[in-house]
Amino acid sequence: MELSPLLDAAKKGDLSQLKKLSEDDYDVNKTAKNGVTALILAAENNQSEAVDFLLDEGADANAATAMGGTAISRAAEKGHVDIIQKLLDHGARANDLALIAAAREGNLEALKLLVENGANVNAKQRWGQTPLMLAAREGHSDIISYLLANKAKIKVKDKDGHSALSLALDNDNAEIAGQLRRAGAKADAARENTSDLDDEGDDDVLDTDDFDDLIDEEEFPEDIDMDED
Repeated sequence: MELSPLLDAAKKGDLSQLKKLSEDDYDVNKTAKNGVTALILAAENNQSEAVDFLLDEGADANAATAMGGTAISRAAEKGHVDIIQKLLDHGARANDLALIAAAREGNLEALKLLVENGANVNAKQRWGQTPLMLAAREGHSDIISYLLANKAKIKVKDKDGHSALSLALDNDNAEIAGQLRRAGAKADAARENTSDLDDEGDDDVLDTDDFDDLIDEEEFPEDIDMDED
């Protein structure tokens, strides 16, 4: 997607161009068709000076794209902790999507900062998955330890009946599964029975790889915020 001069300058961190644009009568919160703002692009691309400038110019720290992405969620996804702090200092909310993105990507410092600023450790994305579930799926042991220490619910299930433990098992994250079991997680009996059948070579039961092929793209999308810049 072709970006306007404002959005392009923000994405590239071109401070001189941003200052030049600001001399004209311009809207610092003007968006692309998908709702992305200059601040969102600057935050996503770790353009610290551009973020400072845009915030000083009155950029909305909580503006969201059509899919709900914000400057803080994009920064959290990329692990840009300093940018997250700048946004928080200017009134950005530590929203659910930001925490979910940080957990999925394994960005522990970003996750900690968000939780310390009121983010809900049991937030759910539209498929019903929590930060703990996504960390278990992706194999982020340090994220799981932190979330459990901050009262993340271990037995909650998503819309398809998956728990953090079942996602760890389905993705061959044995260490994570052990970590969750030690914290009190228990596998669903039916899932345990299915695993036994797999071991016996029952052709009518999907093995882990087949199951992942069916669910990866549609039910567990890699991209939380699906906007294209």
